[in-house]
Amino acid sequence: MLSQTDIQQLASYQGTDVLSLYINVDPTQKSTDEYRLTLRHLLKSVNGHGAAEDVERIETFFDHEYDWSGRGVALFSAQRSHLWEAYSLPLPVPNHVHVGRKPYLAPLMSLWDTYGSYGVALVDRLGAKMMYYQMGDLVALDGVLGEDIRPIKPGRGSSVFGQRGGFDGHAARRVAEVVRRNVKESAAAAAAFFAARQCAQVLVGGADEVVNEFIAALPAPWPERVVGTFAAAIDVADNDLRDMAYSRLAETARRREHEMADAVITAAAKGSNGVARLDDTLSAAHDGRIQTLLVSEGYDAAGYRCATCGYLTAQHLETCPFCGGKFAPIPNAVEAMIEQVITQNGQVKMIANHAGLKEAGVAALLRY
Repeated sequence: MLSQTDIQQLASYQGTDVLSLYINVDPTQKSTDEYRLTLRHLLKSVNGHGAAEDVERIETFFDHEYDWSGRGVALFSAQRSHLWEAYSLPLPVPNHVHVGRKPYLAPLMSLWDTYGSYGVALVDRLGAKMMYYQMGDLVALDGVLGEDIRPIKPGRGSSVFGQRGGFDGHAARRVAEVVRRNVKESAAAAAAFFAARQCAQVLVGGADEVVNEFIAALPAPWPERVVGTFAAAIDVADNDLRDMAYSRLAETARRREHEMADAVITAAAKGSNGVARLDDTLSAAHDGRIQTLLVSEGYDAAGYRCATCGYLTAQHLETCPFCGGKFAPIPNAVEAMIEQVITQNGQVKMIANHAGLKEAGVAALLRY
């Protein structure tokens, strides 16, 4: 199971060039044979760039080790440095292959930011079921059951509608009080469950009226960490719960990413703590100033790297302005910059369908 520690260890890798490969293997979209064909095309595209032993190691993995049970796969191989990491992912990933000095982690980091760690509470009038997930895998489960709600027996009172066998005013008030106590106990138990696991985001499922009361009963800071709600029974099927959670988390991530892109592009226009477009962003990366790099999904651009100090630029220069070294062309300056930002402990976010970022290609929130 993928953890944040795994990503951090990959980011700290020092060694020979790494072959990084991401492939979508969602069984609801294509057959295994079609994905094998995609894999061959991806590996063929690195001929002459990736080490033959790394290509062979990945082929061996898919031929003899992988059980095709996930929806996405991320692989990192540098056999000369004894690096081999394979992750089966619960979500599809865009097909991509990369050879570079560092593992290409932007797609993995984006997945972790959205789905890496989250809590779910399913609530009803009797109690709650709490779950903690990492990358869609259930890690911890607990529950709480409150006082039973017993309806009044037929013939012992009149309902609020004047019919025998229903709840009279006193009984209705008693039921409402029991429900309030149950929801309050559920909220306290859920807050303790989520706090013990340091959940940054929480989803709540159930009937609207109970969900709203449950969220209102949560102690701080948990109401602010509820990122989505959905209608569901407390015994909803696992697959249905997974899909509902993924949908709400994706919606939240898209909203937050677009809000960040708006803020960064506005900051760049004002000349404050943001930059936009490739050359200015490359310059900020060289200075180690990038806190969060935003890349429009699908954007790439050729560039140049100084063979001596590694300075990246989109311009064709004869000599490096920093060390006087010679430049060599590189096919994708964006991927090289992503490696650089990760090495500097910056964050990288791939953002789709944001008009301003799509026009700029890249932008960055600066540390200073």
